[in-house]
Amino acid sequence: MKRFIVASHGELAKGIQSTIELFAGHDLPITYISAYTKADADLDTQLKKVFDSITDTDQVLIFTDLMGGSVNQKLSLRAVNYSNVFIIAGFNLPVILEAVLSPDPIDQKYIAALVSKGRAGLQQVALPDKPMDSNDDDFLN
Repeated sequence: MKRFIVASHGELAKGIQSTIELFAGHDLPITYISAYTKADADLDTQLKKVFDSITDTDQVLIFTDLMGGSVNQKLSLRAVNYSNVFIIAGFNLPVILEAVLSPDPIDQKYIAALVSKGRAGLQQVALPDKPMDSNDDDFLN
């Protein structure tokens, strides 16, 4: 079974949860972990529960907020002995949505493609040099 984990410092994972559920529904195999908040249990306790539930037939993709951050480090230490667990650090919403909605199997090739799409999706929005007039068709070109 494909499973996903979104883990962050603070409440970012809960915000991502709200948006993913808006776009993709509530019935997805995603665990959200908001680390170091008063409302949530100890991070080590949460991770033990999650990793104890992983089976050999699962494909698990973990998204963490910061490469090298404490959440990423703790998940990496837990995942090191699992050949079926992959981690992407520095997540963004389009990449998570694509992953959870994709029928593709989770493997190294798929992870590389997701990371590439995530990088390509980060773009500056070109703004006009003049104030926008709602009747100005040039703004759209």
